[in-house]
Amino acid sequence: MEIQDEAVAAESPHFMWVMAGVLFGVGASIGAFSLLVPHPESFEDGALWVNLGIAYLASALCFVGARRWPVWPLYAAIALGIVVVTRAAYLSHDPGGFYSFFYVWIGLYAAFFFSRRVALLYLAAIAAAFGGLLVAEDVDAALARWVTTVGTIILAAFLIDLLVRRVRRVARESTSIARERAELMATLAEVARTDDLTGLPNRRAWDEALERELARADRDATPLCIAIVDLDRFKDYNDVHGHQAGDRLLKQLAAAWGAELRATDVLARYGGEEFAVALPGCDLEDAGTLVERLRAATPSEQTASAGLVIWDSSESAETLFGRADKALYAAKSSGRDRIVTG
Repeated sequence: MEIQDEAVAAESPHFMWVMAGVLFGVGASIGAFSLLVPHPESFEDGALWVNLGIAYLASALCFVGARRWPVWPLYAAIALGIVVVTRAAYLSHDPGGFYSFFYVWIGLYAAFFFSRRVALLYLAAIAAAFGGLLVAEDVDAALARWVTTVGTIILAAFLIDLLVRRVRRVARESTSIARERAELMATLAEVARTDDLTGLPNRRAWDEALERELARADRDATPLCIAIVDLDRFKDYNDVHGHQAGDRLLKQLAAAWGAELRATDVLARYGGEEFAVALPGCDLEDAGTLVERLRAATPSEQTASAGLVIWDSSESAETLFGRADKALYAAKSSGRDRIVTG
C-alpha cells in the first residue's frame, strides 16, 4: 500500500531511497568500527556481525531501489531499521549505550520525509522498542532513561518537522512568485508586441517576424514576398464617419484580411492605416493573388493600395521593406486602388 502525503510528495523516491541507503551504510560502518576497537565484553560479537551484514545488505538494496522502486517499500525498510537498531542494542546488552543513538537517525529521517501521521507511527514504534529493551535488560532507572531518550528523539523530530515544512512552504511560495513573475513578463512581452486596436502584431513584432522569415527563406532556399497594404483616403473616412467608426473599420479589416491568409503568413499593423504582410513560399504571381484577395475583402466598400516585392536572396530586411514601401508609393501616385510590384 502506497501512502500518499505532503512530505513524500515533496521529495523524489530516488532521493528518499538514497538517503535511506546512506543511513544504513554509515550506521553499519560505525557499528563495525565499534567491534574492531576495544569494546565491552558483553557484546555478542558474532551475532552483531550478522546484524551488520543485514544493515549492509539493506543499504545495498536501498541504492538499487533508488533506480527503480516506488516509495511504498521504503516504509518497510525504515521499519527494518528499527528492528536492526533494537537487535544491535539488545546484543550489546547495553540498551543505554551508543547503539540506541541510531534511533535518533530513524526519527529524524521519518520527520524529514514523511507526514506527521506516519512519522508519529515510527516514533511510537521506536518508543515501544526502546522500552522493551530497557525492560528486557532490567536497566536501573529504566523509566527515566526511556523518558530522556524518547523525549529527545521526539523533540528533535518535531524541530526537523517544523523546519522542513517551513522550508518547503517558502520554496512553494518562491516558486509561485517566480511563476507569476514569468507569466507577467510573458504577458507584458506579448502586449509590447501586439497592436491594442486590432490585436495584430505591431511594428516591433513585424520587424522580428520579418527577420525570422528571411532566415527561414535563406535556410530552406524558398521564396519570400512581402507587401505593404494601405487603406486609401482613410483620413477622409475618419472625417466623414468619425474616429470611432475608423477604429471599427480597422478592426473589421484585420479580421477580414486575417481570414484570407494562410497559417504561415504574417499580417501586422505597421502604423496608422498601413499594414505589412509576409508571404513565405510564394512567388510574385501567387503573392499577387493573395494580396488581391485582401484588397477584395476590405470592408465598408473601402479600397486599398499595395506595394509588393520578392526577396532577392541577399538583401537585408530594411532594404526589402524599403523596396515594398517605394512600390506602395508608386501605387498611391498612380491613382490608388491597385498593386504595384517592385
